[in-house]
Amino acid sequence: MGEKVPKKMNLKEIGIEKIILIAIAGIILLLANFSEWKNAISEKTEKKEEKTVQTDQNDAYVSALENKLVHILENVDGVGRVEVMITLKSSKESVLNKDLSEERQTEQEKNSDTQKTNKNEKRQEETILSDSVGNSAPYVVKELEPEIAGIIISCEGAENKVVAASVLEAAQVLFGVSANHIKVLKMEGAK
Repeated sequence: MGEKVPKKMNLKEIGIEKIILIAIAGIILLLANFSEWKNAISEKTEKKEEKTVQTDQNDAYVSALENKLVHILENVDGVGRVEVMITLKSSKESVLNKDLSEERQTEQEKNSDTQKTNKNEKRQEETILSDSVGNSAPYVVKELEPEIAGIIISCEGAENKVVAASVLEAAQVLFGVSANHIKVLKMEGAK
């Protein structure tokens, strides 16, 4: 039997119209993929910016707490230099106003005609803030500050058990953290 030889096609057989249609379809597919790719990149960028802002806010919050604690502890009798490190369990949290959804069902019976009437009423309320441009956001009821996971305090004078206990108690009272999440250490070079 004879072998089949593949047929070679030239541009005249395909036709210029078909080539143009194929090229246009290819361009449309490329543009569609480009717009999806662009949207994916912009979403990733927005998420990174949001995480960066949140991290910066957490760092500023922790830094402010550490500075306040250092300032207070340096003024305690028996305590010299102080260094503090605070870690967080979570970031700042916003509590939003929840939507109210209420549903009522009522039934009425008429004895003479033995006819039943059912009524369903639905009521929903949403609290959303809008600006003049038309942007809207949920209503924030309150904001919860980040929860503290642990505190390390390194200070001069911590070798004295009374001073160390005072420092530990001060941190407990200020931050509401249990004693097993606070560690008071003797600062290196302290006499």
